[in-house]
Amino acid sequence: MTLLFLAAVFGSQEAEAVLAAEPAVSAEEYLTETGMSSQEIEILDSDIRQFIAGDLRDSGVENWKVDSDILALTKTSSQQYTVVFYINVFAFQGDSEHRVYAVYESSTGITPVGNDSLFLRLGDRFSPYEYGGRVWYKKVGDGNWTQGGGLTADYRTAGGGTFTGRQLGDFQQKMLVKGCVCCYAGEGTGEDNQVTVEYTYCPAKESNDTWLYIMIVAVTVVVVLILRRRE
Repeated sequence: MTLLFLAAVFGSQEAEAVLAAEPAVSAEEYLTETGMSSQEIEILDSDIRQFIAGDLRDSGVENWKVDSDILALTKTSSQQYTVVFYINVFAFQGDSEHRVYAVYESSTGITPVGNDSLFLRLGDRFSPYEYGGRVWYKKVGDGNWTQGGGLTADYRTAGGGTFTGRQLGDFQQKMLVKGCVCCYAGEGTGEDNQVTVEYTYCPAKESNDTWLYIMIVAVTVVVVLILRRRE
């Protein structure tokens, strides 16, 4: 009887160990279960997939489903020259909870110096109450992304939040940058389903050293000509 008891105990422990060692559902599988299409999932880099899936899993809501009934309006702008950012918006609903994720990535190397901003606004169908996110970066030509810090909205209004400053990047050389900002919201009182995202790129002002050099040369030439005439 003692041997049978010990065998049963060790057998149950081994079974628990096997169950614990079984791999969890991957981010791709989890997002598929929410109703995301394979095309939408493939758009996302692995880092972004992990972030969104992990954020939804940690929410405490178990029945998240893709909310395709939104109108995404995206825009990028720059104070110096045109820079293209890819921006995609994904929304999920679970019971009376909503989560909206705005995913962005620079198409070429950029040099954010702590002056960039990202504006996220939700229509009155939603009632935002929390903002978050994360950023990644890498040198142009590198293969692996480096995870940066978390993102939080510096300024908030009743329907949106603005992310600004160094949290979006502060580099001395051109980098590739990507990020995901998210908004947690409850049910709103209206029917406006618009989600507006605008990224504004504000690099350092271009150096005027070249023009200064040209001016110095021009002034020198004029002075030389004047002196020669006097001679």
